[in-house]
Amino acid sequence: MIRTYSSKEHIEQLNVAVKCENVTVEYKGRPNLLNINMEVPSGVLLAVLGPNNSGKTTLLKTIAGVEKPTAGNIYIYSRPTHALKNDVAYVPERNHVNWDFPINLFDLVLMGSYNRLRRAEQPHKKDKIAVKEALERMGLEKLAKKSICDLSRGEKHRALIARALVQDARIYIMDDPMVAADEESINIIVEVLQELRAKKKTVIVSHHDFVTIPRYFDMVALLNVKLLGIGKTEDILTEENFEKTYGMSAGIIKNIRLYMDESHDRTK
Repeated sequence: MIRTYSSKEHIEQLNVAVKCENVTVEYKGRPNLLNINMEVPSGVLLAVLGPNNSGKTTLLKTIAGVEKPTAGNIYIYSRPTHALKNDVAYVPERNHVNWDFPINLFDLVLMGSYNRLRRAEQPHKKDKIAVKEALERMGLEKLAKKSICDLSRGEKHRALIARALVQDARIYIMDDPMVAADEESINIIVEVLQELRAKKKTVIVSHHDFVTIPRYFDMVALLNVKLLGIGKTEDILTEENFEKTYGMSAGIIKNIRLYMDESHDRTK
């Protein structure tokens, strides 16, 4: 007898969360991404690094299904992105959200439940409980009734992640979730990233702070329109790779290596 698997069982068997095959994305005939081939294992924290206009946001949007590739294919747990769209939560960059929209924080975060609802269906009690839990986890529970236009930069970052937590996805795609955020927000976000990994979630994050990467992320992808390297953090953060990606000197690599050594010493 041939056994059939449920969608959940199918996902749990697979070790590759995201696979890109020859992915190209063009705008007005110019490639933002060119022939991207990569695999992201399940249950890792992956940082996507690259200079401005290197295609980081385009890559994240394409994996999340927000953008469509001009050529190539993206698979989520071996299936096309549209087949498992509820399993991918996308957290856009803070500046890409209309914060003047007249809703409060609770209602913004409640939007994370909409993918599970049928057309015209209203959120359930369990969805509202999930919102309260997400707000509490992000340290925003006292601001639930506050208009989103009155939130600080750090609170806006945390609000978008809270919305994604309500979705309860298997893969989280985050576009610069810590850029220009305050220290409290960064600490909370980092803790949540670690918790997601502990729950075997896969998290892909665009990030700019080179020095903190060894502490936060298992893997790194270097991008400059083309994929220039992907792998374990300690293997990818090399002078040669940074020069290929950024054209920068070895000085920053020395600082990163020093930080990695110090972090390793503290864990002994």
